[in-house]
Amino acid sequence: MVNASASEMIAVFLRHNTVPCWEMTSAQGQLLERLLPGVRVVLCATEQDFCRELTTASIAITWHCQQQWLEQASKLRILATPAAGKDYFTVTLPPEVTLLNGQFHGPLIAETAVGALLAMCRGILPAASRYASQPWPRHEISIRMQPLHGSLVGILGFGHIGQAIGAMLKPFGVRIAGCRRDIHAPCPAWFVPGQDKCFTVAELDAELPSLAHLILALPRSGETDNILDARRLALLPAGATVSNYGRGNAIVLPALLEALHSGHLAGAYLDVFPQEPLPADAEILACPNLWRLPHISTAAANYLDLFVHDFVRQYNIWRSQPAALRGPQTEV
Repeated sequence: MVNASASEMIAVFLRHNTVPCWEMTSAQGQLLERLLPGVRVVLCATEQDFCRELTTASIAITWHCQQQWLEQASKLRILATPAAGKDYFTVTLPPEVTLLNGQFHGPLIAETAVGALLAMCRGILPAASRYASQPWPRHEISIRMQPLHGSLVGILGFGHIGQAIGAMLKPFGVRIAGCRRDIHAPCPAWFVPGQDKCFTVAELDAELPSLAHLILALPRSGETDNILDARRLALLPAGATVSNYGRGNAIVLPALLEALHSGHLAGAYLDVFPQEPLPADAEILACPNLWRLPHISTAAANYLDLFVHDFVRQYNIWRSQPAALRGPQTEV
């Protein structure tokens, strides 16, 4: 990008070996410049290019960051990544640098979550996988089919992403039970009092027996480690489904596989795992009623277009704040 009158520079290092939509294009860099007049965007093709530009950049956008890179970034004020997870970077930021994570993933993950849940309930996934080689498996598939309409769907992690999933599920006639820390936080506009409800983790055990489906959208933390273990899986009603779009630390995977093999759970859909990538001999690969994505539930051609608009929104909020309030823990 070329902008001779730019007052500050954004160094962008968004390259990806396997997922094309996670690599920023020149057109997306130009979009960022148009939305932020007075800013020059430099797209870096290599780690070496990025490190060189960091010496003068006030903003850095990247998938990866190393501590030694920050030591030479004396002018840096914002470190941003499209990734949603607050645990994505394992670096200590200087007090004057603010970390901005992507907050645009909700609608994309919601489409994946709703599609997977419908496909499990209506027999589409079993028909396309386990019974794909059988010419007429009418009985086998029919006994697995259930209506989504009228069911109670629990969403464990009722933040930006969890609420987006709930919003997309509501037109299918479901009721939503969202689990979150602050029970008194405002409910989303689509929430129907008397039908939908919120509860805390302390109430999770009491709520699990009534959930036809459980969707996880939790961040990684010590509090979420193994939050869904064998005991809690057993509390779900027979025939329930479990889906995970948060982080792989939240579910005890051997316990989930046992619940699937025993028939207690009707199915599971996972986008995240304790070990990524999955090893070639992973036990999960042989579980016939577990379906998965390789941690790409947000993939879409417009992924980084959405990120650019989200980043600009967050940047404008950050810029409007007093300098004294900016820093690594700033929430925008």
